Amino acid sequence: MTKNAIVRALLAAGTALLLLGGLPAAPAAATTSTCRLVSVQVTVATQKTTLRGTLCRPGGRAPATVQLLLAGATFDQTYWLTPADTHSRPYVQYMTDAGYAVLALDRPGTGISDRPPAQDVTLSTEVDAIHEVVGLLRAGKVDGHAYRHVIGVGHSFGSSVLVTDAARHGDLDAVVASGFIHSVGPKLDALNQAIVPAAGDPVLGPRRPPEGYLTTTPGSRADLFLDTAGASPAMPTLMELTKATMTTGEQATLADAGDPSISGAVHVPVFVAVGQHDDLFCNGEYLQCTDAAAVQTWESWFYPADAELRTFVLAGAGHALNLHRNATDFFAAVRGWLDGLSLTAS
Repeated sequence: MTKNAIVRALLAAGTALLLLGGLPAAPAAATTSTCRLVSVQVTVATQKTTLRGTLCRPGGRAPATVQLLLAGATFDQTYWLTPADTHSRPYVQYMTDAGYAVLALDRPGTGISDRPPAQDVTLSTEVDAIHEVVGLLRAGKVDGHAYRHVIGVGHSFGSSVLVTDAARHGDLDAVVASGFIHSVGPKLDALNQAIVPAAGDPVLGPRRPPEGYLTTTPGSRADLFLDTAGASPAMPTLMELTKATMTTGEQATLADAGDPSISGAVHVPVFVAVGQHDDLFCNGEYLQCTDAAAVQTWESWFYPADAELRTFVLAGAGHALNLHRNATDFFAAVRGWLDGLSLTAS
């Protein structure tokens, strides 16, 4: 990843935020956070790979707990940095205001992280890479502070990575899995059909994505990922400007995390959140995401008792929970759940 590529990626994110009027000011009672770009070196299929992200601390201090944020396929860290509208705080700001450190990390092959060969970027290799990141956070080798607690917070494929990491390595203290349930919705086929080579995309093509890097067809993202009635009118355009890539390796392994033996091996607290109108994974033959109780009943089949599963449904939202006007209801539910655990932000 060259300096120019990093600059282009950051400018694209900034342009998108301007469509919503920029970031809103934090409430008067909130502590100003400090954020900076960080990089960590990991191994992806034997290849040294640099992952990059935005790490924010509340008031510049280093609390005991950090949230490690991973976005879904064809999304990157911008997902966590984008406000739903001009009156909202994005997830990163909301949680730093609440006293948590957060690291919004670009997964291998996304955003401003390095881009290994497409066939090498799979669910399994990403899980191993994220395991390395968790160890570096605990050892103080990311920002000079050793975090006692690491909470994985994912969206969609990012949730798949974190749930699988918790099952395989047991290195997370808790997992928030948004946009990830063991079900199939009526729009999943449409998503599969909308995945095309990124080289021909008007947004991503100029960045020269390698062979095997994929994205969504132009203009498809709002229908796939939003309930537009619950989103800002600017959000569909924003989502197109900030689209990211996925790989053929990920495409081939997307469904692997749905294996019940994986979630069945998670032995830390899990919080599952979905949008009421997430038609990628809800509202099909198996599960209607009408409310948290319905999701709790269904997902309880897939997690052990010591996962202490809790569920949440964001009313009137599609797959990309953070990008709907009422996203702060989801953020508040996550914060309330974390406050109820033995983990603390400070």
